[in-house]
Amino acid sequence: MSKRKNLKKSDAPVIRSEKPSSVELTVYNHGDAVVHEARSVQLPKGKCRIQLEGLPANFVEDSFEVSEVSGPGAFKLGPDSFQPANLSSIALLNKAVGSKITLLEQTPQGLIRNTGTLRYVLGNQLVLEDANGIQVLPLTTKFELESLPEGLSATPSLVLEPTTAETGVYLLNSMYETGGLSWSPRYAVFYDEKSGTVTKLRCRVNLTNGTGADYEDAVFKLLAANNTSRGGNPRARGGMARSAGLESGMPMAASMAVADYSDNASVESVGEQKIYVLPDTLSIKNGETKRPYLVVARDVPVKSELYLPAVYGYHLGMASPDDQKLPVYVRLRLKNERDSNLGQALPAGEVAVFQPDSTGKYQKTDPQLNIPAVAAGESFKLELRSPSSDVKATRRMVSEFQDPEEVEEKIPAPDEGGPIRPLASAQGGPSIGTPGEHSRRRQEVVENAGEGKSSKKTKKEKKQRFREEQREITIYNYKDRAVEVLIQEQLPNDFTWLQKTHDLFEESPNSGSFSVEVPAGGTAVVSYGIRWRIA
Repeated sequence: MSKRKNLKKSDAPVIRSEKPSSVELTVYNHGDAVVHEARSVQLPKGKCRIQLEGLPANFVEDSFEVSEVSGPGAFKLGPDSFQPANLSSIALLNKAVGSKITLLEQTPQGLIRNTGTLRYVLGNQLVLEDANGIQVLPLTTKFELESLPEGLSATPSLVLEPTTAETGVYLLNSMYETGGLSWSPRYAVFYDEKSGTVTKLRCRVNLTNGTGADYEDAVFKLLAANNTSRGGNPRARGGMARSAGLESGMPMAASMAVADYSDNASVESVGEQKIYVLPDTLSIKNGETKRPYLVVARDVPVKSELYLPAVYGYHLGMASPDDQKLPVYVRLRLKNERDSNLGQALPAGEVAVFQPDSTGKYQKTDPQLNIPAVAAGESFKLELRSPSSDVKATRRMVSEFQDPEEVEEKIPAPDEGGPIRPLASAQGGPSIGTPGEHSRRRQEVVENAGEGKSSKKTKKEKKQRFREEQREITIYNYKDRAVEVLIQEQLPNDFTWLQKTHDLFEESPNSGSFSVEVPAGGTAVVSYGIRWRIA
């Protein structure tokens, strides 16, 4: 019966994997990114140690998971351990103790080489042994080693301790998380008012690599969600591992019908969220920012609306051309469908709107707008922040009336001018003090008490009070063409119309809109009266 030799951990061969053969990164709007790697390693039979190098400086230590392994034999996972970047001159020297080393020292007489076996590292001095004996030499910045010691890496690394059944090449697919990567979409909308189209709609992604590692020819997937369970410190250890991977063979949405000079990212669903796969692999160095395109479309039909918001009140007084006028704003309505040369899910993001001048050059007119996430087939709008310079409005209270409050009657006290009651006077007569007189007075007291009690039960009901207003909105159009303006109104609850010049549409219990045509260089007036109860 043969005995199995127990292999100590320190005796297990170390196989270095400097970098992965392929990388796929899933980047979230906020929080840690998920890195999917594939590494091909030549492994011996039995227990070994695999040193996975090239990990990012912001690696989340407890997040590493091996998702799949393929190879010539069984592969049994063992423990793993994280090692921060530890490659330095001192680390090299400490690892080289017991091996041959050559110290290089530049002197006025030329380069001096001292070769021997490194025995000790004593602070800034080295103890070398050669044929002549022991030398204690100062530590120099230049030295030569016969080979690079094991276990040192310029980047963080992870050491796996698996056991294999056969010698051969094994393919390790793994995943882990890293801080330092996030994405934020930014749209550029080129709007031509005359043609009624968005001539170009482009969405680019700001992608900055602050992980501490370089990525070459990596596949990038951008998930419109947050991965912030670990907290805000990207270097903190102890992050929770995510066990769910993304399937690489999921069907992709078809690209949009019209593209400009860049392919659109493909879109798929992960649960209730959207994930965008960039069409080309991307190389991005640590500290570098790249802006790949996510969506590119042309000639998107758009409907422009002028509207007067309902946030402004009415002033009381006569109308005058010199009145301070209210701004009229613009919104652009679009539909995210293939017939409009769109048709794929759009992530939420910032928007800048550009419009052409007389020479055809596009000028930025509305920066820092925002749109929410838009589903395929969904209509959406852009609320421009800059109001129209040629269309304005006034709101005027023509008249107002309100029922006065009822004044409660009150009998004033004598010192406030009320009636003065006579003082009690002595009464006499032959009947005073007799039993009959006492009985009569007791009856009067009872009757008077009954009258007072019945008078308290009688309470006058309050009369309902109402308010009436006559309102007037004037739209001024200084353009050389007619325009249509929507007038948004806030109305009191349970109101009734007294009269109106235009019908209200999109009506709710206390709001709605009027639509009015305003001729070129002219005005249009909307007038209405309302009545509602106030008490």
